[in-house]
Amino acid sequence: MQTLFCEDKEHLDNPLNLFCLEVDCQQKGLICSFCLLKSHQNHVKNVFPLKTIIQSLNKANNPKNQQELHNKGNEIFGKHHKIKQTFRQNLIEIKEILNKLEREIEKQIKLLDLEADLFVGDAFEKSISMLNMEKLTKVQIESAIEKIEPLLKTCDGQIWILRDTEINQQAQKLIKTAEVIERESKYWLEKCLNDLKKLFETCQNPIKKQVKILSSQNRFQLTYEQWNLKETDAICLRSKKKHDIWLSGVGLYEITTWPESELSFQVQIFEGSNLNSKKIIYQDKFVIKNDMEFVNHIGKLYFTKAIKIEYDKPYTIALTPNQSCLSYYGANGKFETDEFQFEEPKFNQEYSDNSTTINQGVVPQFFYEE
Repeated sequence: MQTLFCEDKEHLDNPLNLFCLEVDCQQKGLICSFCLLKSHQNHVKNVFPLKTIIQSLNKANNPKNQQELHNKGNEIFGKHHKIKQTFRQNLIEIKEILNKLEREIEKQIKLLDLEADLFVGDAFEKSISMLNMEKLTKVQIESAIEKIEPLLKTCDGQIWILRDTEINQQAQKLIKTAEVIERESKYWLEKCLNDLKKLFETCQNPIKKQVKILSSQNRFQLTYEQWNLKETDAICLRSKKKHDIWLSGVGLYEITTWPESELSFQVQIFEGSNLNSKKIIYQDKFVIKNDMEFVNHIGKLYFTKAIKIEYDKPYTIALTPNQSCLSYYGANGKFETDEFQFEEPKFNQEYSDNSTTINQGVVPQFFYEE
């Protein structure tokens, strides 16, 4: 092979006879000995003489390996073809609203095809043939080795070509990746199609669509003791419904002694069971007026939008009044009902001295849609 020389002015006339195979190296590729000392000291075990790499590749280039690679490549391409067929069949009816998804899936398939191309003997042989040519540019050498690099393995200053079992593992990994894309795209596109059909029917006849707001069970036996509300009150809940529900509002125990000025509650809903959580998914301010209707000592507070509640995922609801007031409260609180499972939320120092650490009584019920 023709000798190439480093283009770095400080390294002029030094031959490019080493190759860096370090995955994360910014100067990875064909280098000279001065480049090695300057930029590759931290991973010198993954820098090899170019001659050694070519010799190792020549040893691996035999008919048996080529046939194995060819067979694996065809198997992978067959899987990819099946993915495209399944994807396109599902996409026909929903293509207009899934253009972005189509482009992303095509991108992933293309990446898999590029990797699978390595397992076709022709590509492997072409790269080796190029590396054995007399006159090559730096770009050509780097490009040829880059194409077959997944078949090279390095460890403790040694380099070798993947054995049959390792090649099979690499091929199986690509096949499994293809199966995941096939399974996930098929499931979600079919689900999306069914949902869009339902949406289309709803849009055709929106007047027939009725949203029924359900009321959860009361968490408490009602007692007529007064409770002084003055600090943050919170409760953590998990939905027991094995599907998503939409939380529409909460019940609030009746205010028995009204303050002279306007009474309001700050409402916050967090993801998780910790009031330290920075992920607030809803917050609002409820103004409570003395003409509010209370049925069985419970008033209804509806959110400005329904909040999605996922199955068995913890959420924390916190209410903070702007001033002290008296209310009924429920004793013997249940930590599990047919709809929800409840637990005491975790607090940071800000809330540690508040009534929340003892009482979770201000919210007896929840209103939700299915």
